[in-house]
Amino acid sequence: MTVRYTSHPDPANDPGHDALDRAADIGISTLRAAGVAGVVSVGRSDHWQVKVRGGAIETVSSAITRGLRITAYAAGNRCGSCTASDLDPAAVTALARRAAELAAYGDADPCAGLPDAGECGLAGGDLQLDDPAVAALDRDTLVPTVIAAERIALAHDPRIIASHRSGASCRRGESVFATTDGVRSRHGGTSVGFHVIVVAEANGEKQHGWYATSDRFLTGLKSAEAVGREAGRRAVQLYGWKAPPTGPARVLLHREAAGELLGAIAHAASGGRVYRGATYLHDQLGQAIAAESVTIVDDPLIPRAQGSRPCDGEGVRSRRINLVEGGRLTTFLVDAYAARRLKHPYTGHSGGIANLSLVPGVAGWDELVAELGTGLIVTEFHGNGVDLASGSFSKGVSGFWVEHGRVVHPVQEATVGGNLRQLLPGIRAIGNDPEDQTTVSSPSLLIDGFTVGGK
Repeated sequence: MTVRYTSHPDPANDPGHDALDRAADIGISTLRAAGVAGVVSVGRSDHWQVKVRGGAIETVSSAITRGLRITAYAAGNRCGSCTASDLDPAAVTALARRAAELAAYGDADPCAGLPDAGECGLAGGDLQLDDPAVAALDRDTLVPTVIAAERIALAHDPRIIASHRSGASCRRGESVFATTDGVRSRHGGTSVGFHVIVVAEANGEKQHGWYATSDRFLTGLKSAEAVGREAGRRAVQLYGWKAPPTGPARVLLHREAAGELLGAIAHAASGGRVYRGATYLHDQLGQAIAAESVTIVDDPLIPRAQGSRPCDGEGVRSRRINLVEGGRLTTFLVDAYAARRLKHPYTGHSGGIANLSLVPGVAGWDELVAELGTGLIVTEFHGNGVDLASGSFSKGVSGFWVEHGRVVHPVQEATVGGNLRQLLPGIRAIGNDPEDQTTVSSPSLLIDGFTVGGK
């Protein structure tokens, strides 16, 4: 089985094109000559970034990187793996031979080995992952946009005194994946974005505000006006903060904070955690783990989306799946090894999630705040505090305290805690405002079951 896919419209003009295919060909032929099965993954990335401060360029950096990984499987699926950055034919040959030699020393593992060939291939047709305008982007085109956004943020409020690490970045990457049983794919894509971070000061207290925009396509970026205005608004929104009262409280997670909760669910459902027993979801397949209104989808086949891909990191064909449907956990997220070990259908998740989203509800923001009544709006989580083995969730937060459906003051120096076993079934309302320009998208969520730590 041989499958080919090229996302770039004119690969012949890419100087890394021939080198990637050549390295894959040499690696595969060397593994076959050594009498082992195996995988060759080879990629190239061209990246640049610029930092601006006070209307001027502060730093510019650029890098072209190459990477090669060769994994060999000897008898008994004994595994040996090597990595390098040198794509010279002699170096690739030596690396493949070394991987084959190392495989002889590995432990036999019936669950290791190449993915089933019937699961491999490419899906989605043209996913529009590569923007020629990004590949040809003149740095002078994007830098004025960042500077304009910074200027708008600084002018938003007299308390905003400086910018901090604002900048832009652009990346174009491509990779080739090949196996000794004939599976082969080539795909790549672009990403571009800019961000603004500003600092405010009043009465000896400093606050910061940030906002960013990113997309695969240059035309998908938000305007300098939108980014600068939002960064400025966030920089001053928490002045006059107070700690909230301590105790059980209803919590409204703004969509950005809700995205962190959604990401925790995906990590808890990963096959590696399941077979190691390192997640509270290990025995919950088919069971209700969230409110009936909750459906969570991972869709790698959305054209132009940032997480889209025709196949996963092992060449397994991409597919849309419902992780949670009507509140029930319908699948784990597995790579080939976890699929074999758990006797679970392939899902194409070597390398993690693609475009994870919680299906929006119908409630507008004002409706959610009104239904919150008295409680806490969380706009941002701080720090680590999630134990997926037990489901424990505890983080520092910023946001706003609400009484009788009205915001009464900003909140800082507070925490929220609970357990995912109760928090997910405690989702009472789902907003209609999903986060955009992200690989993990959630609308705002109104949740019962948190305990707030404050004064």
